[in-house]
Amino acid sequence: MAVVPFNCNKIKRTFWPFTMKDKTDGDKVVEKGKNLVVRMPQKGVFEAIKALDNMDEENQSIEDTDAIYDLLAAVLNNNMNGIKITVEDVKDYDIEECTAILNAYMEFVDELKTDPN
Repeated sequence: MAVVPFNCNKIKRTFWPFTMKDKTDGDKVVEKGKNLVVRMPQKGVFEAIKALDNMDEENQSIEDTDAIYDLLAAVLNNNMNGIKITVEDVKDYDIEECTAILNAYMEFVDELKTDPN
């Protein structure tokens, strides 16, 4: 039986293109949103997802809201562009925007489960 070598550098990668929200001053756009190429989750992202999963929906607190913003920053910080994204960078996103972004990211991650290759 022949041994087939495995090379991590040749793994087919899947990425999620994402455009951050434009920065505005009233109705005027002062800075276009950055374009990011987000990777599949790594350890830090999985830890942030786990922290969010442990949330008690009946008794939500400010820490739970912080966990949502921490997760969003962790997801976006895991980008190929090398752009550092922090909680401070996403603080102007409202909770609906955060939820929509995280739901779209989880759909992207779930595609890996359904992809037969």
